[in-house]
Amino acid sequence: MLCIIDLFGVFPVVALPKSIISCGIYGIPLVVAVFSLQLYTAVLLGRSWLLAHEISADMREKSRFPYAAVAELAFGRKARSLVTFLIDATVFGAGVPNFIFASQSMQLFWWKTTGGSVNVSYCVWMIVIGLLLCPVMWLGSPKDMKAIALTSVCIVSTVAVSTWIGIYMDDSSPPASGDVLEYVPSIRDFLVAYGIIAFQFDIHPMLLTLQVDMKDSRRINSAVLGAFTVTGLMFLITTLLAATRYGNNVENNILQGMPPSVTLYVVALLVTLQLCFSSAVGNSALFQHVEDLLKIPREFCLKRCLLRSGIVAFAIFLGESVPRFDLVMGLVGSTLTGPLMFIFPPLFFLKLCYMKTKIKKIDMIVAKKMGHLSPRREQNGELSDHPLIMHRVQTKYKTFGGKNEEGTSDIDLDEYDVKWYDVLLALVVMSMGVSATMAATYSSWTDAISSATFSQPCLLNSTAAARSFIEATYHISS
Repeated sequence: MLCIIDLFGVFPVVALPKSIISCGIYGIPLVVAVFSLQLYTAVLLGRSWLLAHEISADMREKSRFPYAAVAELAFGRKARSLVTFLIDATVFGAGVPNFIFASQSMQLFWWKTTGGSVNVSYCVWMIVIGLLLCPVMWLGSPKDMKAIALTSVCIVSTVAVSTWIGIYMDDSSPPASGDVLEYVPSIRDFLVAYGIIAFQFDIHPMLLTLQVDMKDSRRINSAVLGAFTVTGLMFLITTLLAATRYGNNVENNILQGMPPSVTLYVVALLVTLQLCFSSAVGNSALFQHVEDLLKIPREFCLKRCLLRSGIVAFAIFLGESVPRFDLVMGLVGSTLTGPLMFIFPPLFFLKLCYMKTKIKKIDMIVAKKMGHLSPRREQNGELSDHPLIMHRVQTKYKTFGGKNEEGTSDIDLDEYDVKWYDVLLALVVMSMGVSATMAATYSSWTDAISSATFSQPCLLNSTAAARSFIEATYHISS
């Protein structure tokens, strides 16, 4: 759960409220709907990994890339290649706004603490942060970063509480503008909010990597639910406070609207530190895949350091090439996360349930021919009669095969049967995912193109980019 909270990071506290407030009262059902679908598909993905272990004996050998391994088992090598590409692109793209936001937080910190006398551009801070972060990136998989994850969760909690205090104690900002509850959002507001929510709460690229590293992989559902609950509560409290205090005046970066104070200084520093930690944990799957492609040893070595430093440098280059962090969030969240989050998990789980049912039937036929029942030994998890909907309180799914107290076999052919309503639910989720992805992608790319016409990135003019950020901050806080 700690690693998942770390992956969510501080963005739900300091960057997400603006998007939801822009949707007015309708932002609440939007968040509930996206959260529910993400939880549902995350649970299916975790249980797909447990099923894959039972179907294929060599699945543990592919645990370095579990999502891709599940895709290959279900639909072949082409599916594996597609999933691998989407995961790598999503993980890499998600790291870019981390660098932008962290560097802007550092510029904001020094500018407000010194009254404007120290105004080092966030374009410079981005390079400095990348250099300092490289040694942390050289670590192995998430299991080698437990101390980082624990520290990061403490930082996230501190940032949330400090932000609440800063908003509550803010008596110098202008009064709240507009009635948030009566605001009628446009379709664009919903699409932008969807893309950013999908970006900030999409754990699917890293979910199975975390599950593989767990001592008891069957507890992944509890970890996911706990992480969503904790982060969701922090986001909810921040959004309510920001809507009450600032109304429609709230900025994409909520720190820009807070007046200079010790609380703001602490939050700005902690946000930078947490985003660095989150990048280290979140990029591990990408690093491992590229290292395997280049046949770099899994042990710590110079080649690993050079490769990972090069990937970080490329991410910084892209960060210097875009004008705003929220544009990258929207693009990644709308374009790349849809298939990984809404389409593949139910599709893979349906196929694996079907494959497991066929194996069960073959076992039954073989057992009858041999004159006795000899079911396959089960190794993981508890799966329900209706696997796409809920667990049974009492299940026939045992850790070990054999006979029960009444002398009958544990083999249950209906255990993996998928009912018509399971298929219907999966089709509805996948259809919603396809529709939302197409609409949000169009909206995000349109925003990115229009933004590029009036907002210059660091790569073209670092001075103008830094000045634009400070002017927006001064306008909001003055």
